[in-house]
Amino acid sequence: MPPLRRRFALSDEAGVTRRYALLAGLQEFAIWLPLPVLVLHMSERGLDLGLIGIAFALRAVCVVALEVPTGGLADAIGRKPIALASQVFTFVSLVFLLVVGGPFTLLAYALFQGIGSALHSGALDAWYVDRLRAANAEAPLQRHLAVIAVAQTAAMLAGAAIGGSLPALLSDLALPWPLAGFGVALLAGLMLRVLVLGLTLALVVEPEFVGKRDAAAARGTAAIVRDGLRLARRLPVMRYLLLAGAAMGVAIVSLETFWQPIAGLTFGTDPASSGVFGVLGFVLGAAGLLGSLAVMRLGDRVPGGPAVLAGVSQVVKGLAMLILALHAGGLGVGLGLALAFFAVATQNVPHDALVNDAVPAERRSIMLSINSLVFFAGVALGSATLGPLANATDPRLALTVAAVATIATAGAYAGVAATLRDRAMAKSDGASEGTPEAAPGG
Repeated sequence: MPPLRRRFALSDEAGVTRRYALLAGLQEFAIWLPLPVLVLHMSERGLDLGLIGIAFALRAVCVVALEVPTGGLADAIGRKPIALASQVFTFVSLVFLLVVGGPFTLLAYALFQGIGSALHSGALDAWYVDRLRAANAEAPLQRHLAVIAVAQTAAMLAGAAIGGSLPALLSDLALPWPLAGFGVALLAGLMLRVLVLGLTLALVVEPEFVGKRDAAAARGTAAIVRDGLRLARRLPVMRYLLLAGAAMGVAIVSLETFWQPIAGLTFGTDPASSGVFGVLGFVLGAAGLLGSLAVMRLGDRVPGGPAVLAGVSQVVKGLAMLILALHAGGLGVGLGLALAFFAVATQNVPHDALVNDAVPAERRSIMLSINSLVFFAGVALGSATLGPLANATDPRLALTVAAVATIATAGAYAGVAATLRDRAMAKSDGASEGTPEAAPGG
Protein backbone atom coordinates (compact mmCIF):
# COMPACT_ATOMS: atom_id res chain seq x y z
CA MET A 1 0.00 0.00 0.00
CA PRO A 2 1.42 3.46 -0.91
CA PRO A 3 2.47 5.54 2.13
CA LEU A 4 -0.24 8.16 1.58
CA ARG A 5 -3.02 5.57 1.36
CA ARG A 6 -1.59 3.82 4.43
CA ARG A 7 -1.78 7.04 6.46
CA PHE A 8 -5.47 7.37 5.57
CA ALA A 9 -6.37 3.67 5.73
CA LEU A 10 -9.84 2.89 7.11
CA SER A 11 -8.50 -0.26 8.77
CA ASP A 12 -6.33 1.80 11.14
CA GLU A 13 -7.78 4.06 13.86
CA ALA A 14 -5.16 6.74 13.21
CA GLY A 15 -5.90 6.58 9.48
CA VAL A 16 -9.63 6.96 10.06
CA THR A 17 -8.99 9.97 12.28
CA ARG A 18 -6.62 11.58 9.76
CA ARG A 19 -9.19 11.09 6.99
CA TYR A 20 -11.99 12.70 8.95
CA ALA A 21 -9.74 15.43 10.37
CA LEU A 22 -8.90 16.54 6.82
CA LEU A 23 -12.55 16.61 5.77
CA ALA A 24 -13.85 18.22 8.97
CA GLY A 25 -11.04 20.78 9.02
CA LEU A 26 -11.69 21.98 5.47
CA GLN A 27 -15.41 22.12 6.15
CA GLU A 28 -14.79 24.27 9.24
CA PHE A 29 -12.49 26.51 7.19
CA ALA A 30 -15.33 27.02 4.68
CA ILE A 31 -17.71 27.89 7.51
CA TRP A 32 -15.42 30.40 9.19
CA LEU A 33 -14.22 32.33 6.16
CA PRO A 34 -17.41 34.45 6.07
CA LEU A 35 -18.40 34.10 9.73
CA PRO A 36 -16.35 36.96 11.31
CA VAL A 37 -18.15 39.50 9.09
CA LEU A 38 -21.49 37.71 8.59
CA VAL A 39 -23.60 40.01 10.77
CA LEU A 40 -21.70 43.05 9.52
CA HIS A 41 -22.46 41.97 5.92
CA MET A 42 -26.18 41.78 6.70
CA SER A 43 -26.12 45.11 8.53
CA GLU A 44 -24.31 46.74 5.61
CA ARG A 45 -27.15 45.58 3.34
CA GLY A 46 -29.68 47.47 5.52
CA LEU A 47 -30.88 44.63 7.81
CA ASP A 48 -31.28 45.43 11.51
CA LEU A 49 -30.50 43.11 14.45
CA GLY A 50 -34.18 42.35 15.02
CA LEU A 51 -34.63 41.00 11.47
CA ILE A 52 -31.31 39.16 11.67
CA GLY A 53 -32.46 37.55 14.92
CA ILE A 54 -35.70 36.45 13.26
CA ALA A 55 -33.74 34.93 10.37
CA PHE A 56 -31.49 33.00 12.75
CA ALA A 57 -34.59 31.83 14.61
CA LEU A 58 -36.16 30.61 11.33
CA ARG A 59 -32.95 28.76 10.53
CA ALA A 60 -33.08 27.08 13.92
CA VAL A 61 -36.78 26.22 13.57
CA CYS A 62 -36.06 24.51 10.23
CA VAL A 63 -33.35 22.49 11.92
CA VAL A 64 -35.64 21.55 14.80
CA ALA A 65 -38.40 20.44 12.40
CA LEU A 66 -36.10 18.35 10.17
CA GLU A 67 -33.35 17.25 12.55
CA VAL A 68 -34.80 13.98 13.76
CA PRO A 69 -36.25 12.76 10.41
CA THR A 70 -32.95 13.41 8.61
CA GLY A 71 -31.02 11.63 11.36
CA GLY A 72 -33.29 8.62 11.02
CA LEU A 73 -32.85 8.69 7.25
CA ALA A 74 -29.05 8.67 7.71
CA ASP A 75 -29.32 5.54 9.88
CA ALA A 76 -31.62 3.97 7.26
CA ILE A 77 -29.83 4.62 3.95
CA GLY A 78 -26.34 5.78 4.95
CA ARG A 79 -24.56 8.87 6.17
CA LYS A 80 -22.75 9.82 2.94
CA PRO A 81 -25.77 10.77 0.75
CA ILE A 82 -27.22 12.83 3.60
CA ALA A 83 -23.90 14.64 4.08
CA LEU A 84 -23.69 15.42 0.36
CA ALA A 85 -27.24 16.79 0.34
CA SER A 86 -26.37 18.94 3.34
CA GLN A 87 -23.46 20.53 1.52
CA VAL A 88 -25.59 21.33 -1.54
CA PHE A 89 -28.26 23.08 0.55
CA THR A 90 -25.62 25.02 2.50
CA PHE A 91 -23.98 26.15 -0.74
CA VAL A 92 -27.31 27.50 -2.04
CA SER A 93 -27.94 29.29 1.27
CA LEU A 94 -24.65 31.16 0.98
CA VAL A 95 -25.53 32.21 -2.57
CA PHE A 96 -28.70 33.82 -1.20
CA LEU A 97 -26.71 35.51 1.56
CA LEU A 98 -24.12 36.82 -0.90
CA VAL A 99 -26.84 38.69 -2.81
CA VAL A 100 -29.01 39.54 0.20
CA GLY A 101 -30.70 42.91 -0.06
CA GLY A 102 -33.89 42.57 1.91
CA PRO A 103 -36.09 40.29 4.02
CA PHE A 104 -36.95 37.84 1.20
CA THR A 105 -33.39 36.81 0.36
CA LEU A 106 -32.45 36.82 4.06
CA LEU A 107 -35.27 34.40 4.88
CA ALA A 108 -34.40 32.25 1.85
CA TYR A 109 -30.84 32.05 3.24
CA ALA A 110 -32.21 31.03 6.66
CA LEU A 111 -34.45 28.33 5.13
CA PHE A 112 -31.74 26.67 3.03
CA GLN A 113 -29.16 27.05 5.80
CA GLY A 114 -31.56 25.37 8.24
CA ILE A 115 -32.17 22.43 5.89
CA GLY A 116 -28.43 22.04 5.30
CA SER A 117 -27.70 22.13 9.03
CA ALA A 118 -30.39 19.55 9.78
CA LEU A 119 -28.97 17.18 7.16
CA HIS A 120 -25.41 17.73 8.40
CA SER A 121 -25.80 16.77 12.05
CA GLY A 122 -25.73 13.09 12.85
CA ALA A 123 -24.29 12.15 9.44
CA LEU A 124 -20.50 12.40 9.11
CA ASP A 125 -19.90 12.41 12.88
CA ALA A 126 -21.74 9.09 13.15
CA TRP A 127 -19.83 7.72 10.15
CA TYR A 128 -16.54 8.65 11.81
CA VAL A 129 -17.31 7.11 15.20
CA ASP A 130 -18.54 3.89 13.57
CA ARG A 131 -15.45 3.64 11.36
CA LEU A 132 -13.23 4.31 14.38
CA ARG A 133 -14.96 1.60 16.42
CA ALA A 134 -14.69 -0.80 13.47
CA ALA A 135 -10.93 -0.20 13.31
CA ASN A 136 -10.48 -0.54 17.09
CA ALA A 137 -13.40 -1.10 19.45
CA GLU A 138 -11.28 0.11 22.40
CA ALA A 139 -10.07 3.35 20.79
CA PRO A 140 -10.17 6.25 23.32
CA LEU A 141 -13.07 8.26 21.90
CA GLN A 142 -12.53 11.55 23.74
CA ARG A 143 -8.89 11.71 22.65
CA HIS A 144 -9.73 11.02 19.00
CA LEU A 145 -12.59 13.52 19.05
CA ALA A 146 -10.12 16.05 20.46
CA VAL A 147 -7.83 15.44 17.46
CA ILE A 148 -10.77 16.21 15.17
CA ALA A 149 -11.51 19.31 17.24
CA VAL A 150 -7.88 20.44 16.90
CA ALA A 151 -8.16 20.19 13.11
CA GLN A 152 -11.46 22.06 13.16
CA THR A 153 -10.27 24.84 15.46
CA ALA A 154 -7.02 25.28 13.51
CA ALA A 155 -9.16 25.70 10.41
CA MET A 156 -11.49 27.98 12.35
CA LEU A 157 -8.51 30.12 13.37
CA ALA A 158 -7.25 30.42 9.81
CA GLY A 159 -10.73 30.98 8.38
CA ALA A 160 -11.66 33.64 10.92
CA ALA A 161 -8.38 35.52 10.51
CA ILE A 162 -8.45 35.40 6.70
CA GLY A 163 -12.18 36.01 6.35
CA GLY A 164 -12.13 38.93 8.77
CA SER A 165 -9.21 40.54 6.94
CA LEU A 166 -10.27 39.93 3.31
CA PRO A 167 -12.61 42.96 3.00
CA ALA A 168 -9.87 45.29 4.24
CA LEU A 169 -7.16 43.70 2.08
CA LEU A 170 -9.28 43.97 -1.08
CA SER A 171 -11.06 47.26 -0.32
CA ASP A 172 -8.85 49.20 -2.78
CA LEU A 173 -9.92 47.01 -5.70
CA ALA A 174 -13.41 48.54 -5.82
CA LEU A 175 -15.03 45.13 -6.37
CA PRO A 176 -18.49 45.18 -7.95
CA TRP A 177 -21.69 44.18 -6.15
CA PRO A 178 -22.23 41.64 -4.59
CA LEU A 179 -18.53 41.25 -3.74
CA ALA A 180 -18.15 44.84 -2.52
CA GLY A 181 -17.73 45.44 1.20
CA PHE A 182 -17.94 42.22 3.17
CA GLY A 183 -19.30 40.09 0.28
CA VAL A 184 -15.86 38.92 -0.84
CA ALA A 185 -15.54 36.80 2.33
CA LEU A 186 -18.76 34.98 1.43
CA LEU A 187 -17.45 34.25 -2.08
CA ALA A 188 -14.34 32.66 -0.57
CA GLY A 189 -16.54 30.45 1.61
CA LEU A 190 -18.56 29.37 -1.44
CA MET A 191 -15.42 28.29 -3.30
CA LEU A 192 -14.29 26.17 -0.34
CA ARG A 193 -17.71 24.50 -0.23
CA VAL A 194 -17.13 23.05 -3.69
CA LEU A 195 -13.84 21.49 -2.52
CA VAL A 196 -15.51 19.99 0.56
CA LEU A 197 -18.20 18.41 -1.61
CA GLY A 198 -15.58 16.70 -3.79
CA LEU A 199 -13.62 15.43 -0.79
CA THR A 200 -16.74 13.98 0.78
CA LEU A 201 -17.34 11.99 -2.40
CA ALA A 202 -13.76 10.69 -2.33
CA LEU A 203 -13.06 10.06 1.36
CA VAL A 204 -16.31 8.78 2.88
CA VAL A 205 -16.70 5.02 2.30
CA GLU A 206 -19.69 3.10 3.68
CA PRO A 207 -19.45 -0.60 2.78
CA GLU A 208 -22.15 -1.46 5.34
CA PHE A 209 -24.73 0.51 3.33
CA VAL A 210 -24.00 -0.97 -0.11
CA GLY A 211 -27.31 -2.12 -1.58
CA LYS A 212 -29.42 -0.51 1.17
CA ARG A 213 -29.99 2.90 -0.42
CA ASP A 214 -33.46 2.27 -1.81
CA ALA A 215 -37.07 3.14 -1.05
CA ALA A 216 -37.54 0.08 1.16
CA ALA A 217 -34.67 1.14 3.40
CA ALA A 218 -35.92 4.72 3.52
CA ARG A 219 -39.34 3.52 4.68
CA GLY A 220 -37.69 2.25 7.86
CA THR A 221 -36.91 5.83 8.87
CA ALA A 222 -40.10 6.27 10.90
CA ALA A 223 -39.35 3.23 13.07
CA ILE A 224 -35.79 4.47 13.64
CA VAL A 225 -37.10 7.90 14.67
CA ARG A 226 -39.53 6.33 17.16
CA ASP A 227 -36.74 4.20 18.58
CA GLY A 228 -34.45 7.21 18.93
CA LEU A 229 -37.09 9.27 20.74
CA ARG A 230 -37.73 6.34 23.08
CA LEU A 231 -34.02 6.09 23.86
CA ALA A 232 -33.84 9.85 24.53
CA ARG A 233 -36.58 9.44 27.15
CA ARG A 234 -35.33 6.21 28.71
CA LEU A 235 -31.60 6.86 28.98
CA PRO A 236 -31.27 8.96 32.16
CA VAL A 237 -27.92 10.42 31.14
CA MET A 238 -29.40 11.69 27.85
CA ARG A 239 -31.94 13.90 29.61
CA TYR A 240 -29.16 15.83 31.33
CA LEU A 241 -27.06 15.97 28.17
CA LEU A 242 -29.99 17.32 26.16
CA LEU A 243 -30.55 20.10 28.69
CA ALA A 244 -26.86 21.00 28.45
CA GLY A 245 -27.10 20.89 24.66
CA ALA A 246 -29.95 23.42 24.64
CA ALA A 247 -27.91 25.77 26.85
CA MET A 248 -24.97 25.40 24.44
CA GLY A 249 -27.26 26.58 21.62
CA VAL A 250 -28.34 29.71 23.49
CA ALA A 251 -24.72 30.53 24.34
CA ILE A 252 -23.20 30.05 20.89
CA VAL A 253 -25.88 31.99 18.99
CA SER A 254 -25.49 34.83 21.49
CA LEU A 255 -21.73 34.91 20.98
CA GLU A 256 -22.01 34.67 17.19
CA THR A 257 -24.70 37.36 16.97
CA PHE A 258 -23.47 39.90 19.50
CA TRP A 259 -19.67 39.83 19.61
CA GLN A 260 -19.34 41.76 16.37
CA PRO A 261 -21.79 44.56 17.30
CA ILE A 262 -20.16 44.80 20.75
CA ALA A 263 -16.71 44.97 19.20
CA GLY A 264 -18.07 47.52 16.73
CA LEU A 265 -18.98 49.81 19.64
CA THR A 266 -15.27 49.90 20.48
CA PHE A 267 -13.53 49.65 17.10
CA GLY A 268 -16.09 50.91 14.58
CA THR A 269 -17.70 49.04 11.65
CA ASP A 270 -16.08 50.55 8.53
CA PRO A 271 -15.21 47.77 6.00
CA ALA A 272 -11.92 49.53 5.23
CA SER A 273 -10.84 49.00 8.84
CA SER A 274 -12.15 45.45 9.18
CA GLY A 275 -8.64 44.19 9.97
CA VAL A 276 -9.45 44.44 13.68
CA PHE A 277 -12.18 41.83 13.15
CA GLY A 278 -9.58 39.63 11.52
CA VAL A 279 -7.41 40.03 14.62
CA LEU A 280 -10.33 39.23 16.89
CA GLY A 281 -11.19 36.25 14.67
CA PHE A 282 -7.62 35.06 15.08
CA VAL A 283 -7.89 35.50 18.87
CA LEU A 284 -11.05 33.43 19.18
CA GLY A 285 -9.72 30.82 16.76
CA ALA A 286 -6.43 30.53 18.65
CA ALA A 287 -8.32 30.20 21.92
CA GLY A 288 -10.45 27.41 20.46
CA LEU A 289 -7.34 25.65 19.16
CA LEU A 290 -5.66 25.85 22.57
CA GLY A 291 -8.80 24.46 24.17
CA SER A 292 -8.92 21.51 21.79
CA LEU A 293 -5.20 20.82 22.30
CA ALA A 294 -5.73 20.93 26.06
CA VAL A 295 -8.47 18.30 25.83
CA MET A 296 -6.38 16.13 23.49
CA ARG A 297 -3.36 16.18 25.82
CA LEU A 298 -4.95 16.43 29.27
CA GLY A 299 -8.66 15.64 28.92
CA ASP A 300 -8.37 12.02 30.04
CA ARG A 301 -6.57 13.11 33.24
CA VAL A 302 -9.33 15.40 34.56
CA PRO A 303 -10.68 14.02 37.88
CA GLY A 304 -14.30 13.07 37.40
CA GLY A 305 -13.96 12.51 33.67
CA PRO A 306 -15.74 14.20 30.74
CA ALA A 307 -18.79 15.28 32.79
CA VAL A 308 -16.68 17.38 35.17
CA LEU A 309 -14.62 18.85 32.32
CA ALA A 310 -17.76 19.83 30.39
CA GLY A 311 -19.48 21.32 33.47
CA VAL A 312 -16.51 23.46 34.50
CA SER A 313 -16.09 24.60 30.90
CA GLN A 314 -19.70 25.75 30.72
CA VAL A 315 -19.27 27.87 33.85
CA VAL A 316 -16.08 29.43 32.44
CA LYS A 317 -17.89 30.15 29.18
CA GLY A 318 -20.69 31.96 31.00
CA LEU A 319 -18.22 34.07 32.99
CA ALA A 320 -16.34 34.95 29.79
CA MET A 321 -19.60 36.09 28.18
CA LEU A 322 -20.14 38.38 31.17
CA ILE A 323 -16.65 39.86 30.69
CA LEU A 324 -17.39 40.50 27.01
CA ALA A 325 -20.75 42.09 27.83
CA LEU A 326 -19.74 44.21 30.81
CA HIS A 327 -16.26 45.38 29.73
CA ALA A 328 -16.64 46.92 26.28
CA GLY A 329 -13.07 48.20 25.98
CA GLY A 330 -10.55 46.54 23.69
CA LEU A 331 -9.06 44.41 26.46
CA GLY A 332 -12.47 43.24 27.66
CA VAL A 333 -13.54 42.30 24.13
CA GLY A 334 -10.34 40.33 23.47
CA LEU A 335 -10.26 38.59 26.86
CA GLY A 336 -13.95 37.76 26.82
CA LEU A 337 -13.78 36.27 23.31
CA ALA A 338 -10.63 34.28 24.10
CA LEU A 339 -12.00 32.74 27.30
CA ALA A 340 -15.41 32.06 25.76
CA PHE A 341 -14.10 30.16 22.74
CA PHE A 342 -11.47 28.33 24.81
CA ALA A 343 -14.35 27.08 26.98
CA VAL A 344 -16.49 26.26 23.93
CA ALA A 345 -13.72 23.91 22.76
CA THR A 346 -13.15 22.30 26.16
CA GLN A 347 -16.90 21.70 26.54
CA ASN A 348 -17.77 20.45 23.06
CA VAL A 349 -15.37 17.47 23.00
CA PRO A 350 -16.31 15.88 26.36
CA HIS A 351 -20.00 16.58 25.66
CA ASP A 352 -19.79 14.76 22.31
CA ALA A 353 -17.85 11.89 23.91
CA LEU A 354 -20.55 11.51 26.58
CA VAL A 355 -23.31 11.44 23.96
CA ASN A 356 -21.53 8.89 21.74
CA ASP A 357 -20.74 6.64 24.71
CA ALA A 358 -24.38 6.73 25.82
CA VAL A 359 -25.98 5.60 22.55
CA PRO A 360 -26.00 2.30 20.59
CA ALA A 361 -24.09 2.27 17.29
CA GLU A 362 -27.10 1.33 15.15
CA ARG A 363 -28.93 4.44 16.38
CA ARG A 364 -25.98 6.80 16.46
CA SER A 365 -27.17 9.16 13.71
CA ILE A 366 -30.65 9.57 15.14
CA MET A 367 -29.33 10.15 18.67
CA LEU A 368 -26.77 12.68 17.46
CA SER A 369 -29.59 14.36 15.55
CA ILE A 370 -31.72 14.54 18.69
CA ASN A 371 -28.76 16.07 20.52
CA SER A 372 -28.42 18.57 17.67
CA LEU A 373 -32.17 19.21 17.71
CA VAL A 374 -32.13 20.48 21.29
CA PHE A 375 -29.00 22.50 20.49
CA PHE A 376 -30.85 24.28 17.70
CA ALA A 377 -33.92 24.61 19.89
CA GLY A 378 -31.64 26.61 22.16
CA VAL A 379 -30.43 28.58 19.13
CA ALA A 380 -34.04 29.32 18.15
CA LEU A 381 -34.95 30.40 21.69
CA GLY A 382 -31.88 32.60 21.99
CA SER A 383 -32.34 34.17 18.54
CA ALA A 384 -36.05 34.82 18.90
CA THR A 385 -35.76 36.45 22.32
CA LEU A 386 -32.30 37.98 22.56
CA GLY A 387 -32.15 39.47 19.03
CA PRO A 388 -35.21 41.70 19.58
CA LEU A 389 -33.96 42.51 23.10
CA ALA A 390 -30.61 43.65 21.67
CA ASN A 391 -32.36 45.69 18.99
CA ALA A 392 -34.60 47.42 21.55
CA THR A 393 -31.90 48.00 24.18
CA ASP A 394 -28.25 47.03 23.79
CA PRO A 395 -26.43 43.88 22.55
CA ARG A 396 -24.45 43.88 25.82
CA LEU A 397 -27.64 43.41 27.84
CA ALA A 398 -28.75 40.51 25.61
CA LEU A 399 -25.36 38.82 26.02
CA THR A 400 -25.55 39.28 29.79
CA VAL A 401 -28.90 37.45 29.90
CA ALA A 402 -27.41 34.59 27.84
CA ALA A 403 -24.39 34.43 30.18
CA VAL A 404 -26.55 34.07 33.27
CA ALA A 405 -28.57 31.28 31.61
CA THR A 406 -25.34 29.50 30.60
CA ILE A 407 -23.98 29.49 34.16
CA ALA A 408 -27.33 28.46 35.66
CA THR A 409 -27.65 25.34 33.47
CA ALA A 410 -24.10 24.03 34.05
CA GLY A 411 -25.52 21.84 36.82
CA ALA A 412 -26.85 19.45 34.15
CA TYR A 413 -23.39 17.88 34.04
CA ALA A 414 -23.58 17.21 37.78
CA GLY A 415 -26.63 15.10 36.95
CA VAL A 416 -24.63 13.30 34.24
CA ALA A 417 -21.79 12.58 36.67
CA ALA A 418 -24.18 11.32 39.36
CA THR A 419 -26.02 9.06 36.90
CA LEU A 420 -22.80 7.54 35.58
CA ARG A 421 -21.49 7.03 39.13
CA ASP A 422 -24.72 5.30 40.23
CA ARG A 423 -24.64 3.10 37.13
CA ALA A 424 -21.02 2.09 37.78
CA MET A 425 -21.80 1.29 41.43
CA ALA A 426 -24.84 -0.77 40.46
CA LYS A 427 -22.83 -2.70 37.88
CA SER A 428 -20.06 -3.31 40.40
CA ASP A 429 -22.52 -4.50 43.05
CA GLY A 430 -24.30 -6.75 40.56
CA ALA A 431 -21.04 -8.31 39.41
CA SER A 432 -19.82 -8.96 42.95
CA GLU A 433 -23.13 -10.52 43.98
CA GLY A 434 -23.74 -12.51 40.82
CA THR A 435 -20.30 -13.95 40.06
CA PRO A 436 -20.21 -16.80 42.67
CA GLU A 437 -23.63 -18.11 41.59
CA ALA A 438 -22.93 -17.76 37.89
CA ALA A 439 -19.55 -19.47 37.96
CA PRO A 440 -20.71 -23.10 38.34
CA GLY A 441 -22.95 -22.84 35.32
CA GLY A 442 -20.17 -21.45 33.13
